[in-house]
Amino acid sequence: MHKVQLLDPATGTGTFLAEAVSRIHDKFNGQAGMWQGYVGEHLLPRLNGFELLMTSYTMAHLKLDWILTETGYKADDNERLRVFLTNSLEEHHKDTGTLFAQFLAREANGANEIKRNTPVMVVLGNPPYSGESKNKGEWIMRLMEDYKKEPDTNQPLKERNPKWINDDYCKFIRLGQFFVDRNNEGILAYVNNHSFIDNPSFRGMRWNLLRSFDKIYIIDLHGNSKKKEVAPDGGKDENVFDIQQGVSINIFVKTGRKAKNAL
Repeated sequence: MHKVQLLDPATGTGTFLAEAVSRIHDKFNGQAGMWQGYVGEHLLPRLNGFELLMTSYTMAHLKLDWILTETGYKADDNERLRVFLTNSLEEHHKDTGTLFAQFLAREANGANEIKRNTPVMVVLGNPPYSGESKNKGEWIMRLMEDYKKEPDTNQPLKERNPKWINDDYCKFIRLGQFFVDRNNEGILAYVNNHSFIDNPSFRGMRWNLLRSFDKIYIIDLHGNSKKKEVAPDGGKDENVFDIQQGVSINIFVKTGRKAKNAL
């Protein structure tokens, strides 16, 4: 198995994976003859994606197939992309017992192979935000307990209403951290809700991330309509997306060389 495995656990329509293909293809400028062999043997086996919604899942496959075709790559008839229909925040996929059960079983088996055995080194994407999260599976909620402790203690977080730590984007950060920690090195890079940066309720989460990663780079893009912030030029603080929630770009790096639990 290739060492550098990339995963977008909230693939959506495949934008991040498609951009990865495009960026790598740029490195093969003038080497079209090498591209065909590289994609089949070294690129596609490294690209992994999870998506919960059937429509987005289908669009991701179409987008990746299109961009690969645009680069001149010709896929084999029996070749499939490693983008699977699954709930990233569940350890196992439940059999629905419907007519789609056989299809879902194949998707679940592919996703579970990544969840259980693939040494994911790069986790990236734009995970969903949902303060009233319905993703309350036992596995992810057990992982989330690490974010609900007072810094440098095993004491429960002293917050009257710490529910915002259960936001889906926090769970996806914890999921990415889980993969990188299991691999003992790697990069977690997300564009997500920026509320974890300075909200006191997220202090346990920040502490846990500081212990886990060697370097953390955060670019706060602001844009939170509720804060009514002002841009440096005195103008309106506008969001880069058409949403009210402010966002940030976050890159967490783990080299595997830092002493365990050190900050």
